[in-house]
Amino acid sequence: MGEIVQFVPRADRDASANLAEFIRLAREDLTAFASGGAWDKDKWKHNETAVVFATKTAPLDSYSFTPLADPFKQFAKAYVRYSYSQNPVKDLSSTVQALRCVEAGLLSACGRAEISLLSAAVMDVCADKCRAFYFSAEVQCNTGRKIQAIFDFMREKRLVPSLPAWKSPFKKPVILTEDLGEAGQAHRAAKLPTNDDMLAVADLFALADDTESRFYSSIFILLMVAPSRISEVLKLPIDCVQWESDERGQPQMFMRWRAAKGKGTTKKWVVPAMHEVVQEAVRRLVEISGPAREAARQAFKHADGSPEAGALASVEEFGGIYWPYLDEEKTLKTWDALCLHRKNEFSRDRAIREDSWRVPDANEVNRRLGSGLIESLFQRYSLQRADGSPIKLTSHQLRHWLSTMSERAGMDDYTLAQWAGRARVADNRHYDHRTPEERLEEAKKLLPIQPTPLLERIKHRQPVAYQELGVDRLGTAKATLYGMCVHDYAMAPCQKHRECMTCKEHVCIKGDYVTLERILLLEAQTELLLECAQKAHEDGDFGADRWVDNHKWKLAHVRAMRMALEHPSVPEGAVLRIPDEHDPSPVRRALMDLGVIEVPSLEALSPKAIPLVLA
Repeated sequence: MGEIVQFVPRADRDASANLAEFIRLAREDLTAFASGGAWDKDKWKHNETAVVFATKTAPLDSYSFTPLADPFKQFAKAYVRYSYSQNPVKDLSSTVQALRCVEAGLLSACGRAEISLLSAAVMDVCADKCRAFYFSAEVQCNTGRKIQAIFDFMREKRLVPSLPAWKSPFKKPVILTEDLGEAGQAHRAAKLPTNDDMLAVADLFALADDTESRFYSSIFILLMVAPSRISEVLKLPIDCVQWESDERGQPQMFMRWRAAKGKGTTKKWVVPAMHEVVQEAVRRLVEISGPAREAARQAFKHADGSPEAGALASVEEFGGIYWPYLDEEKTLKTWDALCLHRKNEFSRDRAIREDSWRVPDANEVNRRLGSGLIESLFQRYSLQRADGSPIKLTSHQLRHWLSTMSERAGMDDYTLAQWAGRARVADNRHYDHRTPEERLEEAKKLLPIQPTPLLERIKHRQPVAYQELGVDRLGTAKATLYGMCVHDYAMAPCQKHRECMTCKEHVCIKGDYVTLERILLLEAQTELLLECAQKAHEDGDFGADRWVDNHKWKLAHVRAMRMALEHPSVPEGAVLRIPDEHDPSPVRRALMDLGVIEVPSLEALSPKAIPLVLA
């Protein structure tokens, strides 16, 4: 297309002058789409890229359309030619849809299709038109982004006076393959054929007994070799099957493949179970395509104007825009194509044109799979689902099925992306139709998560559930200086006033040496206090006897816990607490005072007499 031309607005011109200069530059200095009828026609074509400057405010179909209103049409043509010159892409449908929405918004809000009338309110009307014209959330999102890009371009190039910033209101739609609701479930069911459907495809290949069924069922088989796009299969060469020895010296089959969407040339390895059927499918296609390939070869040989076999006329009718190649990259010559056939090759009432050649398109393949109004090959051979309903598939569903089966078999994402010919590993998710439960189970297998041992979490002050400490209650325990407290503070405040070591709702963990050191310190402090209380009692101080009893009670529990934590027979991580009877509740104390329950003697409260409980 020549050197890229940049449009640079001038600050000393007003918006209308910049707009006029932009349109002039696109019309006179740029050459994109010039071969399709130049500027004045409303239908442009460049190789495989087509643009129709048709309004959406009038009936629009494949046979008739009403052009966009002027002067907006002049801007639309300039924008398409300029943007294509900057970034030539095959598909401009979203850009054209956005331009139609902007034109419709201007006509609805202002009565005239002039971009100088754009304002915040008019821009919102353009978005409303997008909602009215297109019902798919994905189409709305893509078109909305293009509308925003058009407005940004107008503002950046100063084509409209005082144009405010505007953001598309259309959110990116949910990826239904990952959706957990009913919509996601329905989407996965619609995209993913059943195993019975896929077995019917194999049955069709085995039953094929005429040229049409042998041709198309062979294409179906090649679609089942690896996750593939139908456009890739239709451009396979006749020598697509190749062999290469693996690291053990064993021959392995692969197919020479040119992946679409920027992936480029790749190898598609074929599992051994498919070797024989792939060879048979390719053999059938080579046989059927033979006459068409010879016609193409002869047409190229005699395309210098000689009358032999009408070669020049054949090239003009069947050569295509890349003649003598079949693809834009010029890697496949037409007479080397595997899926070639002659015009009317499969017709039952029209004669085959001997000097012709063609490649079927995706729609023709899909019609044979049942996605059309004509009789499918499944119906011809009386193949149907178990409930009697007809089998209806698309070529892309086979790609979805293979990708999902590969995920279920445990293939890693990178290998799957390479095998499927995807440029981005992230695109695997659009073809993964496993249920959420399946994905969770696979994640558990691939990433086995072992819970951190209780003792480690105690040491690092991480959350510990009540159940792990022997208490049947939801929630997490509270850390203390000496262990963990399992008291339910939602029911009542602490009844012990933080006297944790004599509380049955407090536990200690064997192996936590930080808390053990604190317990040793508490034991020493309690011993000292007991000695002071005993001396005061011997000196006759009033009430000292009660302090003696209190310190004996506490020391017995602290020492009993310390001895258990240091005992070699107690395993690391063991959870220890004092028994209920050694920490009576207020009700139990009342019963003790009434003599209903025996009060344990102080002599029984020796450290060795307190049977600590392992929770």
